[in-house]
This record gives sequence, C-alpha cells and structure tokens, in this order.
Amino acid sequence: MTFYITTPLYYVNDLPHIGSAYPTIACDFIAGHKVQSGHKVAFLTGTDEHGQKIEKSAKENSKKPQDHCDSVVSAFKDLWQLLEIKNTHYVRTSAHEHKEYVTEFFNKVKAKGDIYKGEYKGLYCVSCEDFKLEKDLEENENGELCCPIHKIPVDEYSQENYFFALSKYEDKLKDYIEKNPDFISPSYRKNEVLGWLEEGLKDFPISRVGLNWGIDIPGDSDQKIYVWFDALLGYHSGLAESLKDYWVNEDESSAHGVAPVTHIIGKDILRFHAVYWPAMLMSAGMPLPEKVFGHGFLTKDGMKMGKTLGNVVDPVELTQEFGSDSVRFFFMREFPFGRDGDYSRLAMINRLNTDLANNLGNLLNRSTNLMRKYFSNSDLTELIENAQKLVSNSENDLAKVINSFSDKFRSEMAEINIFQALDSIFFCLSEANTEMSNIAPWTLLKNASEDDKETIQLAFNCLYLNLEACRRAAICLAALTPNLSKSILVQLALLDDEHDISDRYSLLENEFSFSKLNELLSVQELNTILSSKSKPVFERIADKEAV
Repeated sequence: MTFYITTPLYYVNDLPHIGSAYPTIACDFIAGHKVQSGHKVAFLTGTDEHGQKIEKSAKENSKKPQDHCDSVVSAFKDLWQLLEIKNTHYVRTSAHEHKEYVTEFFNKVKAKGDIYKGEYKGLYCVSCEDFKLEKDLEENENGELCCPIHKIPVDEYSQENYFFALSKYEDKLKDYIEKNPDFISPSYRKNEVLGWLEEGLKDFPISRVGLNWGIDIPGDSDQKIYVWFDALLGYHSGLAESLKDYWVNEDESSAHGVAPVTHIIGKDILRFHAVYWPAMLMSAGMPLPEKVFGHGFLTKDGMKMGKTLGNVVDPVELTQEFGSDSVRFFFMREFPFGRDGDYSRLAMINRLNTDLANNLGNLLNRSTNLMRKYFSNSDLTELIENAQKLVSNSENDLAKVINSFSDKFRSEMAEINIFQALDSIFFCLSEANTEMSNIAPWTLLKNASEDDKETIQLAFNCLYLNLEACRRAAICLAALTPNLSKSILVQLALLDDEHDISDRYSLLENEFSFSKLNELLSVQELNTILSSKSKPVFERIADKEAV
C-alpha cells in the first residue's frame, strides 16, 4: 500500500521557526511509522515562494525575490538536516516544473467553466494572504479593523480578478464530508468547516494585479495567480512522475475518489486545505485526500511567540543544545497534537528526564546491570524458556501490558493521536518500573540460595520483562527518536553499534519493522548482553530548576 504525507508549504518571507519544525517533526514521525508498517511512503515538504510578502521581504533585504527565496530555502533545508527529517520529496513553488503544472491545472479548471473574470471588493490580510469578512475582524485601539490572527490592520481591496467557482461545489463538499467523516481531523476542526459551509461558500479570487513575483495567468500577463491557487498545487507538482503512484484512487466506488494522502497543517490554514483544495480537485476530476489534520499553535511560557515580545524559540539553537531526538520527542510527547501547546525550557527538561532518562533509560540500565551481576555465569536456557512462556502467554499483568501496548500505540498513530500513542508506551514502562520496585529483584537475588529456583526465576522474569518492554518501546519510538532507539537495540545485542542510521527508511523496514515486535530476546542475545558493558542510553539533564 502507498501512503503520502505532506507538511504545509512554508512561506519564505522569513527564516524557519519552531512553528515550522513542529508539523514537520510530526510528518516525519508518521511517515517513518508507516514505513515500519510496510507501506510505500512519500513524504513531501517544501516552500511557498510567491506573493506580496515575499516581494516586500526581498526588497527590505535589498535582494531579488529569487535570491531571497534561495537563501531562506537553504535555511529550511539546513534545519531539516539538523532535526534529521527524512523527507522523500521537496517542492519549491518558484521551480519551473511547478509553474508548468500550475498553468496546466489552471487551463484544465478553466476549460471546465470554473474560472471566470469579475470585480472583487473586500478586506484583505497581507500576512494571511486571504480575504476577510468584517464580522471576523477585531478592532484595535485606533478603531482599525484587524486580522484576529496577526493583529494587523486589513487593507481595503478592489480589483478585477479571475475567480474560482467555489460556490458550485458547496453541496458536493458537504456530501463528501458526510460520506467521509474522518476527512477533517480532529473532529472540532471538522465542526469549523461545517460551520463555514452552513454560512455558504463564495467564489474566491485566484489572481492579483500589480504583483510582480508570481506565476502569470495564462494569456493575461497583467495578472498573477493568487498564492493559494499556486501553493496548494505544490502537493502535486512536488511528486513529479510519482504523482500517478501516490495520488491514486483507493476507492472507486465513492462519489469522489479518495487518495491515501494526509495533509498536516496549522489550524490557521484549515479553510484553504479543507474547502478550497478539495473543491479545486473536484473541478479537475481528481481524487481527494483521505485526511486533512489541523494542529494547534505553539506558545512559550503561556504567551504567543513573536519578535516584538522577544520570546521566539529558535529551533536551531534548541536542537544544538538538546539534540534532535530530544526536540523531536518533547514536541510530540508534551501535549496533544491537535490542541494548542505550550513550550517552556523547564517543561522540556522535566519531560526528557522523566520519560527518557528515568522511565526508559534507567529501567534498561538497572535491568542489564542486575542481569550482568547475577546471571553472567549461569546457564540461561531454562530461565529464558520460562520467561518467554510467561510473555507469550501473558501470564502476569505486566506481560499483558507489554503484549498489548504496541497494538494501542499503532491504533492511536493510525488516527494521528500522537500524544495518546506515546502515552501507551510510557504507561507500559511506568508499569515495568513499578513492578520492579515491588518485586525488588536485587534483594531476591542477593538473598536466594542456588537451590531456590522459584525465587531466582521470579527475579529473572522481572528483569527479562523489563528488557522486553524496553525493546518494544525502542521499536515503537524508532521513527521519532532514531538515535535513542539504535542505542537501546545495541545494548540488547540486536544491532551493531557501527550500523549507519542515516538510511533510516531501510532500518525502519528491517531492524525496526513492526514485524519484529514479537521476536522475543533469545539465549544468544542475553549471553551477549551479559558479556558486554553498557552505558546510559539517555543521560539525565542537569538543571537547577528541574524536578
């Protein structure tokens, strides 16, 4: 099966920020998870490089628009490399191939009768690149109408433009959403879209006059194609020849074909992806994406981030300080992906110490050290056979949790419930830590005689279950924290320390495949663990304010 996932195309009026990294990390995690499940995956990110804001930013920096775009794109690509993002495709809307595709799509939709020329008057937000209704605006202290998102005054706009006949697809969109209830996620985002549809859809302008940096309307060079009718098509043009492989009908029986495609976007651009985009695809006779997922905003210390407040989080500095695994993990683990989430340095350090250093890393370290101390000179055959039987048959409560959490993890990931998926892993690890404290294998082994096989087996089972919990956790986390997962499998003698993880998809298809989940640790692997030295897989972060 194929699976295609996209980030939004990031606007290059400024350098990338933590809000750009957030959905990209999520897409990278989801894409890798699908690879582990056996899917053929395409993962696209890219940049939206046309429009009024780009012209303005380039001029302010004394650059030509293309040169400005090139420098910002370079910064995006550097950040993705630093964060170990493994996208398979990258699209730039200033590329010649994209311009050709937009022109072709425009002509196709125009031939359908869905593009016409008309007069537009309204209120326009430059930062949103979108037209606003007066009822949706806020009034500032000077009595000016402002965008509720960017808090800047909107412009009065009046031009003759080309329009897309959006209203024509209002009923078809309602019908599609009714027949595909999971098309827009989370459910509260779908409710927003249904509200817009109930208000009624209006045709929207898809061109601008007086804009120099953009794609010409075919046959009318005085007008440039409006940013969204340009940018959205990057999801197609970026696939190039692979479009026919990934944007395909999986369900020919539905009113409109559904392609196995997921768009991850910020909630502020939901209208464009959940209303404009599907209508454009309907007009062109193409299948619609399976899912549009609108995530929330990030704040810092409870406040919206902004340059004027001086509280913008630099993802480059953050990653250089904590490492890519830590940054990736925190933003997926700390708060539900669909909701708004707050970053603070203290919360990040506490989360990393609690989950990765303590619940996972310390559990692995204590268990391997106790195994090494008490079983290095033992014949493990019978002990392991009994422990494997306990796991396979779910003979105690912890074994039941170990055998069930990966299924819970995978089912939550299928719904893009990332927070809940990760929670299932750390619930299991927490149970393992609690069980270890209750059984206290160090005390049992210290006091047991050589003939007390029942006590020795009980202690061994506890340690073996811990290693199994850590092994399965490492597999589930591999698409999010590849370096940590590698370190765990190396300690468990399941991976060579010299193994190159730069080709992550190959690792996820093989060593970290979900097909490996039920392959229990063997006598040979345990003997290798006992004969090796181990070190903490995740060092606790020292900070005077941390818990």
